[in-house]
Amino acid sequence: MVVTVKYLTFIMKADNAGEGGILALLALVPPKKVRSSIQITWTAALVIFGAALLYGDGVITPAISVLSAVEGLEVATTALRPGIVPLTCVILVGLFLVQRQGTAGIGRVFGPIMCVWFFTLAMLGVRQIVRHPRCSRL
Repeated sequence: MVVTVKYLTFIMKADNAGEGGILALLALVPPKKVRSSIQITWTAALVIFGAALLYGDGVITPAISVLSAVEGLEVATTALRPGIVPLTCVILVGLFLVQRQGTAGIGRVFGPIMCVWFFTLAMLGVRQIVRHPRCSRL
């Protein structure tokens, strides 16, 4: 609960004109006075390395998440197997195009969807606990 409350009260309110993420928040940090060119070089190298990791994570994580979700269609029917990768690409291109408009808009769209999703999972779980109470004991 402590982590959840801290996240909801502090982190969710941290944004830069509706934009989130490390680079958007980094833009809010006031510049510090630099003493030497060596310090500038190391700082620049660390920033470039961190930005490369951030961009790499920003590309790989959505691709893996969407691909794994779309691969769930194969459970329904193996006839959808050839369309999994193209459908994943279409979804990712659509998400990245919408994301250019701002992450706040994506949050407004996906926030309610996620609430419905988690509510559905909770209700299905409660239903199973009620139907089979002996299996739910630890």
